[in-house]
Amino acid sequence: MKRVLEEGVDGLKPKDIQSYHIIKAGVKDKDALCLLVVKKFVEIYAVEAGNFALKTLPFGGVYLLGGVTNGLLDYILTDDTFKNNFYDKGRLENAVRGIPLFIIKPETELGILGAEECAYRELGSFSKPESKEEQD
Repeated sequence: MKRVLEEGVDGLKPKDIQSYHIIKAGVKDKDALCLLVVKKFVEIYAVEAGNFALKTLPFGGVYLLGGVTNGLLDYILTDDTFKNNFYDKGRLENAVRGIPLFIIKPETELGILGAEECAYRELGSFSKPESKEEQD
């Protein structure tokens, strides 16, 4: 079996390998060392997301988004590592289990949606602007 982190991948030298290559080699190509790296990263990500949830108690939910989440999306959805580590808070586990966990799809443009919401609030209206025909 080829060792991606020692020998390189896709014509890249080990020093040129990016996180995408490690995730792909671990999750899709089943490279044992890369899969361990992905699993450990997901564990840490989940523990910190769970800690954040305990600190802030966001009963509207914790929203996961961005490049890290999107890169690991398949692994997060198919493996219980994230879920187990997110909720594993000892005697406070029940508090965390009451907080919804959401994953935002990569095609959702939150920046645009947020700007649109701010504009609507600033204008004080949620109605559509008049069409050119209605103005005449």
